[in-house]
Amino acid sequence: DTAAALNFLILATSAISVPMPMIIPSKLAFLTSSQGAELLHNVMQDERDDLALSSSPWMKTLSVFQRTALLEQRALRFKALRKHSRAREMLLTPLGMQQMTSEPLARYKAGRLPEGLRTVADLCCGVGGDSLHLPQQIAVFGVDRDVDALRAYRHNTALFRKAVAIQADVTRLQTKVDGIFIDPARRALVSLAKDRDFDTEPEPGWDALQDIVEHYGNCAVKLGPGAKIPDALSEVGEMEYLGDEDECLELTVRTGSFGRQGWVRAVEMPAAVAIEAQACDLPDSFGRVEDLGEWFYEPVKCVVRAHLFGVLAQQTGLWQLDGRIAYLSGNKRIVSPLLKRYRVLKALTLDERALRNEILSGEIGILEIKKRGLDIDPETWRKKLKPKGSNSATLVFTRLLGKAAVLRVEPDRV
Repeated sequence: DTAAALNFLILATSAISVPMPMIIPSKLAFLTSSQGAELLHNVMQDERDDLALSSSPWMKTLSVFQRTALLEQRALRFKALRKHSRAREMLLTPLGMQQMTSEPLARYKAGRLPEGLRTVADLCCGVGGDSLHLPQQIAVFGVDRDVDALRAYRHNTALFRKAVAIQADVTRLQTKVDGIFIDPARRALVSLAKDRDFDTEPEPGWDALQDIVEHYGNCAVKLGPGAKIPDALSEVGEMEYLGDEDECLELTVRTGSFGRQGWVRAVEMPAAVAIEAQACDLPDSFGRVEDLGEWFYEPVKCVVRAHLFGVLAQQTGLWQLDGRIAYLSGNKRIVSPLLKRYRVLKALTLDERALRNEILSGEIGILEIKKRGLDIDPETWRKKLKPKGSNSATLVFTRLLGKAAVLRVEPDRV
C-alpha cells in the first residue's frame, strides 16, 4: 500500500533522531555488499569445519575482519535453523538470532490477526522474525534503533514480502497504524537463580511499554515467559503463553482487537493446540486433590506458565496430587499434546536407602529425575542413588496429599 507507506514515513520522520554511530567496520555492511554476499554464498556451500575453511587459500586472501564476518554469520545461520527453516538464507546478528521469533510461532501469531488490517508496525523489529509471515495484503514497517539489525531486517523480509525498514526510537514514534508488534530487548535482573527463572526488565521499560500500548491500542507485546508484568499492562489485554515441543518460548500480551481482555491462554506447537480461561476463573479451577491414580500426567510448560493446569484437569477428568502443584493424575489414559503421560509403577517414600535399593534391584543405570514442590537438587540425588545397570527409570520427587513422596513412573510412548 503505497499511500500507507508514505503516510507512515512522513509521520515517523520526527522520531528518526537516533544519533548516527561512529564510522566503524560493520560485518553486516560487508555481508550485504556484492562481494560479501558472493563470499557468504561460497562459505555456505562449503561443508568443511571452520578451521579447514579458514585455512583454504582463497580465505587467506581476505582480511581477518572479513573472515570473521563470514564464519560468524555461517555459525549464526546454523544455530538459527532450529528457529526457521530458511535460516541458511538469512542475515543475523547475535542478539537478533537469540531473540528472533521462531517460524511456527510467527505463523501462528500472524494467523491470529483480526481481518481488515491495512498497516502494521513491527517495533524493535530486530532481524524480522515477526514480520516475515504477516499477510501480504498488510503494509509492514520495521522500526529499530540498531543499524545492523535493520540491514538484516531488509534482507530477511525481502525473502518473503515487501516491508519498509526505519531507524527510529520507538518510544518517540508518534505515527498511525492499525496495530503493532513489539519485541523489546530483555535484561536479566537475577542471574544466579537456581531454577534459571530470571526476572527480566524490558527495554524500553514498563512505563514506556504502557505508553506505547495506550497510544496504538491494538498491540502484541512479546515478552519472556517468566516476565513479572505490571497489573496496569496485564489487566488491559490477553495473556498468551506460547510453547513448542514442551518449551515455553514467549508470553504475548494482546491488547485491543488483537486479543480479549481478561483472558489467559496457552498454545502448544506444532499443532497449535490451545487451552484458555478467563483470569478471574483460574482460582476456582484448583482444589480437586486426590490420591495417586493409575496414570501420572505432567502438563507442558506453557500450560504451567499460564497456571491453566487446574483448568486442564477439569476438562480431562484428572485431579491434582497436591494443592497448587502442577502434577496431575487419573485412572484413564488421556492423549493430548498438552500432557506428558506416564504409567504409575509405585509410590515410594523420600528415603535415601529405600530409593537406592530400588535403583540397585532394578539394575537402573539411566535415571531421569523430575521434581516439583520439593526443594531438592536432582544431580545431588543422582549421585546419592548411584545408578548402575542397563535399565532406565523415571523418578518424580513431589508432594502427595501434603506429604513428600517419590513416584516411580514409566513414560507411555504408544
